[in-house]
Amino acid sequence: MKRIMAFLLSIMIVAGSVFSTPAVTKAYQVPSNLKWWANDRFGMFIHLGAYSSYGKGEWIMNVDKISKKKYQEEIASKFNPKNFNAKEIVSYAKKAGMKYIVITAKHHEGLALWDTKVESFKDYTGTKTFSLQQYTPFGASGRDILMELKNACKKAGIHFGLYYSILDWNHSSQTISGDFTKMRSMEARKAYIQDMKAQLKELMTTYDPEIMWFDGDWTLRKSNPTLEKWWTKADGKDLYRYLKSIKSSVIVNERVCRNFGIGDFECPEQTVPAADLTRPWETCQTMNNSWGYTKANEKWYRSSKSIVRELVDVVSKNGNYLLNIGPKGDGSMTPKSKTVLKGVAKWMKKNSESIYGAVKSPFKKTPSWGKYTRKGKMVYVHVNKWPKNGKLAVTRYKKYKVKKVTCISNGKKYKYSTKGKTVKLKVGKKAVNTVDTVFAIQYQ
Repeated sequence: MKRIMAFLLSIMIVAGSVFSTPAVTKAYQVPSNLKWWANDRFGMFIHLGAYSSYGKGEWIMNVDKISKKKYQEEIASKFNPKNFNAKEIVSYAKKAGMKYIVITAKHHEGLALWDTKVESFKDYTGTKTFSLQQYTPFGASGRDILMELKNACKKAGIHFGLYYSILDWNHSSQTISGDFTKMRSMEARKAYIQDMKAQLKELMTTYDPEIMWFDGDWTLRKSNPTLEKWWTKADGKDLYRYLKSIKSSVIVNERVCRNFGIGDFECPEQTVPAADLTRPWETCQTMNNSWGYTKANEKWYRSSKSIVRELVDVVSKNGNYLLNIGPKGDGSMTPKSKTVLKGVAKWMKKNSESIYGAVKSPFKKTPSWGKYTRKGKMVYVHVNKWPKNGKLAVTRYKKYKVKKVTCISNGKKYKYSTKGKTVKLKVGKKAVNTVDTVFAIQYQ
């Protein structure tokens, strides 16, 4: 993902993308199948694949120009996530307040993390199925990590989703071309799309995901495919319809073919738009600028504080937040990802009501001291920069009368006064919570 950020930025700015959104957008209706998702706000992304065992990120096959033969024989064939613990991962997600999980079923490298039966997804020799069960030592265990994760999610009351890459560096229909792939022929393109649908049907019918999260659509063009630009708007629309025909309620992101308004939600990557977009959206974000496990980046983790504040920023603009973990090659969570999630959990334990079911700030201007979120006539005041004089001036919500002010970070009621369009709070000179102190102003 990270290698193509500059490329995506240039394309999306030209296309009037999320990065150039005006400060004020028109309200939109959240479709019925997205209501649980929009209410939950916070999810976990999991990037796991053969690349995890190499420890240099999910793009390493492309970055280091590793041939299919070498990648498969020296990296993929040794991938053994024997220490993958779905219950542990789900436990950390649940404690951190995450309400849904999306895992990479197949990334750009082409390795399927399930026992696919679609014939064309073979290794470079064309004789062995390129899947976790058939190509790696892990297959001897008889385990299915996608099903293990699904079952753990179900038991914990967490929604389950799958990631799938449209392009495939391994598939015989394609050759690597720059960062992307080139089709061998138009006939190969047609056959690949049919086989891709067959894999997706396997995933949909076997695991019954509530979210299908796509990526790898960068070879896109509006119409008339070529061997280099082989994925079109029509292909994206057809794929979207196909998934809905299997399960009408499934949530599908825009990357079935981005920039054309297809899919159920937009997904800015590692950035937060300046304001709410024109339809539902979700920022996907890393903890340490790595999606797949990258040993060199293990010392670069962001703090729980910065992640909590970004989550609040996203919700204050009507978005969802999908935070990634990149397990190691043995499938285990990294110690620092656990530390970050514990920090988020500590904040969410007391303040999650300002996130779940909350919508964007009711005010046009963002205050210098923090953010606002809202639920009905309850406005949540998120204070990041504490006032030195112990007095906080917040914008009054319409002409409603204040009923009470409570700090949900410590459960105490606070004194206030109202004058015109301002509500003044006496908060004291010491921050209640240095990460983000939340005051709930109940209006009537």
